Amino acid sequence: MKALAALIFGTIGFVLSIPLVFANGGDSTGVYACGQLGTILDTIRTLESGGNYQIESGGSSASGAYQYIDTTWRYWAGEADVSTDLYPTAASAPDFIQDQVAGVNVSAILADNDNSVEAVPIVWYYPAALDDPSWMDRIPAPSAGNTLTVREYQTRWLDTYNEKAEAGGENAITCGPTAVTGDWALPAPREVIGENTLDDPHHDYPAWDFMIPAGTPIYAITGGTVANVGTWTGNWWAAGCGGNNPPAACTSCGVGITIQHPDGLRHTYCHNSTSHVAEGDAVAPGQHIADSGNSGRSGSAHLHLELRINGIRHCPQPLLDALYHGTAIPLAADLPTRGCSFQT
Repeated sequence: MKALAALIFGTIGFVLSIPLVFANGGDSTGVYACGQLGTILDTIRTLESGGNYQIESGGSSASGAYQYIDTTWRYWAGEADVSTDLYPTAASAPDFIQDQVAGVNVSAILADNDNSVEAVPIVWYYPAALDDPSWMDRIPAPSAGNTLTVREYQTRWLDTYNEKAEAGGENAITCGPTAVTGDWALPAPREVIGENTLDDPHHDYPAWDFMIPAGTPIYAITGGTVANVGTWTGNWWAAGCGGNNPPAACTSCGVGITIQHPDGLRHTYCHNSTSHVAEGDAVAPGQHIADSGNSGRSGSAHLHLELRINGIRHCPQPLLDALYHGTAIPLAADLPTRGCSFQT
């Protein structure tokens, strides 16, 4: 897959450039992710930099909490819609931007490996071991200073991850509820919605595509009754849906939810991994209805949010911007019907 190929290129460049050094301490909790992804990012920060977002490596271009070398940073910053003109290196970026980039990176690893946490340290250290298990008990690039086999690295990494996951209490990286403003709410925890994503366009019709790590809670932007729930957890491209003999189960929305509001507004949420509602359920604004994912016709984990009134699609972006900034919320019927896609 394209994402995996790019991932392998990026992580090999990262590993071969500097010796592996485990940092001490560092329970720095990122602002970009929560739940499983938050714990994964915390584990990487702890082992790579001790949670130091400004650290730089003396022997290579690696920098920041996740110790990205510059070429790898530029690739994943682009995937996360982060300007490398503004932030040319990892250490030059604010904490939450580094978390955002690493979150997109890790989310791609999970999406390409059936959400297996065990795959994260392998891909982060030496991705060739995924396809060639003989590498698991070999030391990759010892000339670069590495001293651990891939299996030893994975074991050390997973021990740290499990300690953090089991800690609970005040150390747990939990996903908070969304803020509810009257009859409206943001569709995800505010901390994972960057201000620069609010006007992201859809590819060819009015909607909102938001790159969001798999497993992030998705909330109903307003209330209503669940009109439809899609159940296909497969991925369009991985399942061969675009081929000559596509499987019968293929649906573009994947695990999707459509909610009908009494005033005629229908809001749809596509590409989730899990649904928490059923057809006919009454839903309140801000209710946790799904967890994000990469199902359906999706190239990487993201939320597709679509609004329709009487069958006509309206742009969600002005509504989301108002909710995020606490300004006057526009009427759904007044939302534009063009100008929020690449083909307007």
